[in-house]
Amino acid sequence: MKKLLSVSIFIVLVASLSFGQTYKKGNNMLNIGIGPGLAGIYGTMDIPSISAGFQAGIHEKFSVGGIVGYSSSSYDGGTYLGHDYEWTYTYIVIGARGEYHFVDADVEDLDLYGGVTLGYNIVSVSEPSGYTGFYSSEGSYLLYGFHAGGRYYFSQSIGAFLELGYGVGYIVAGVTFRL
Repeated sequence: MKKLLSVSIFIVLVASLSFGQTYKKGNNMLNIGIGPGLAGIYGTMDIPSISAGFQAGIHEKFSVGGIVGYSSSSYDGGTYLGHDYEWTYTYIVIGARGEYHFVDADVEDLDLYGGVTLGYNIVSVSEPSGYTGFYSSEGSYLLYGFHAGGRYYFSQSIGAFLELGYGVGYIVAGVTFRL
């Protein structure tokens, strides 16, 4: 985990010294992405983290917004006395985000940023019927995270983004829209 954070910070800092960005106060961005990993997931991931996030530029370097996400996983408890025991988990993430956008606008199509997320992960669990063992399924929890990323615009309003971090996904990639 520390290695991922260190690499993410290094990439953003090096890139911020080399490139500019297209971010400006008043910009509104919509990201729709998919990626592996979700903080606190149980068992094996069935559906990767799918998310949609909105950011509104409130300052020349800062934006705020929100994110929603969905994922699912399953945990195989094995077979006991002829019964298969498998738990199925569904995760719905709702959170607030803040981002810092690096450097001045030297390269028109690139926006490099780093940010934090604070939210809640609503976890629903489907337990096997007839189970009376010691395993206890966990429930919803507070979600916090950080991310480093970049948006590259192919046109005035459409581009791609990539984020590395901890929270909604360890690596999230997708399409971005400037509104």
